[in-house]
Amino acid sequence: MKKYLALLLFALITTVSFGQSNYQDVVYLKNGSIIRGVIIEQVPNKSIKIETADRSVFVYQMDEIEKFTKEPIQGKSGGSFSNSGLQSGYKGIVELGYQIGTGDYGMDRLKLNIINGYQINPYFSLGFGTGLRYYFDAEAALIPIFADFRANFMDNNVSPYLSLGVGYSFDATNSFEGDGFLLNPTIGVSFKVSEKSAMNVGLGYEMQRMKFFYYDGYSFSEFTENSGAISINVGISFWLSKKTSP
Repeated sequence: MKKYLALLLFALITTVSFGQSNYQDVVYLKNGSIIRGVIIEQVPNKSIKIETADRSVFVYQMDEIEKFTKEPIQGKSGGSFSNSGLQSGYKGIVELGYQIGTGDYGMDRLKLNIINGYQINPYFSLGFGTGLRYYFDAEAALIPIFADFRANFMDNNVSPYLSLGVGYSFDATNSFEGDGFLLNPTIGVSFKVSEKSAMNVGLGYEMQRMKFFYYDGYSFSEFTENSGAISINVGISFWLSKKTSP
């Protein structure tokens, strides 16, 4: 359990570090001018030196400056959304995680999701996916087929998100016989790491209806119960869409 929590923490720290590259320094001057770029030198209480995107370098005295701060780099027009860079169009998601069984019938398992979908706007996406659930104790493999709904709470490079997977699973170790209903709500944080990709770190719960067998000493009887689990996962999202040339 500890090694999976350590993996989750490492992913969080790494993605935060990547996210910093999506910010720029912004200097607001008292004369109303706004300069965007990277501050390359600062003399405390005296001056700052800033380099802009076209490689121009400017030096300003502190008494000329109203304030300076870091702000997200704005996306280009022509298809990209202004802050996060999410674009309407195809969206792919790959997730890997570990699920810790809860309740009387819960079992630990490995989780893999592969989702193909569509980014509707900066906040919502819809997709359909499949994957794998490997149950260690039962040595069983289930293949889920599900719909995936996702919502970002903010149009930004870093945003909390909510996802919901709803579908049905098939038992790959038993001739792909239908096993039961699947429900997987997850809440997490999404970090944009490039122009067309983001990393997701999430914590959720998975309800999986499964068939179990009971032997009373004379015969076997079949019944269905929920094999619930707490789900910890890390994933990558990527999207493809047409962009107007700058």
